[in-house]
Amino acid sequence: MNKLISFFLLIIFQINSSQEINCKVFVNSDMINQTNKSIFSNLEKSITTFINSNSWSENSFLNHEKIDLNLLITVNSYSNNKFIANFEFQSLRPVLNSTYQTPIFNFIDKNVEFTFEEFETLLLVENKFQSDIVSLLSYYINIVYGIDQDTFIKSSGTLFYNKAQQILNLASQNGTSSTWQSNNSGGRINKFWLIENLNSSNSKEFRDVLYSYHANGLDLMYDDVLLSKQNISASIISLDRMNRRVPNSILLRMFFETKSDEISDIFSGGTDFDTTNLYSQLNRMAPFFSNKWNNIR
Repeated sequence: MNKLISFFLLIIFQINSSQEINCKVFVNSDMINQTNKSIFSNLEKSITTFINSNSWSENSFLNHEKIDLNLLITVNSYSNNKFIANFEFQSLRPVLNSTYQTPIFNFIDKNVEFTFEEFETLLLVENKFQSDIVSLLSYYINIVYGIDQDTFIKSSGTLFYNKAQQILNLASQNGTSSTWQSNNSGGRINKFWLIENLNSSNSKEFRDVLYSYHANGLDLMYDDVLLSKQNISASIISLDRMNRRVPNSILLRMFFETKSDEISDIFSGGTDFDTTNLYSQLNRMAPFFSNKWNNIR
């Protein structure tokens, strides 16, 4: 009897540890004038199951180690199982010795076209195109996973960025959505240019900052606030080299959209720290957030 119980506990543990993502999905269909909303609630459930139930790597995670991800899908158009929607992703990372979770990836993919039939089951098949919606979700999960890994171990997200690139290549060849192309309506803020930049040697500083900002910065806040601020400031300032080389980079824009509130909070009070250089560099790299940078003068 004890052996039987142990066997079932082992199976349960293996199932739980294979699920690395804790994703909350919300489908907003307010813009659609349709009485029967079941298709939208079913889409929400199918995506939630797809993301949370699949294994995305060979890593094992305890419940508190899972990657927290929020996904807001705003449906702009729907007819005959054809959708056009905005997908807004936000992933969070726990900070060592605290209950605080820091945002590490905020990105909106606008006007994504895909088809979905009510009660459709989304299936993950490696190295094979299934559908636009499966490819879209798989692509972004690998981006989220890669960025999360980079914040813990320097440059460890490469495997996942390569997977995202492969997914994009297959979808570009087989998919029906124009959003897989480099010249879609989103300009250079789209899936093509996101992974193109993540895999580029020109973006080395961005990936270095993912590690130094978090592992050498936020994770030290509990033990040494001043050292943490110094390291965070130095990591942000190091992005200026990339900004001079690749002005208006999609990655720098994404970084400051994700981190602007947090940076303002960190340096606007608490332990004294000379923010003169940081303030100057922030206004050079991200002038559109100058109202927030004024809080750290």
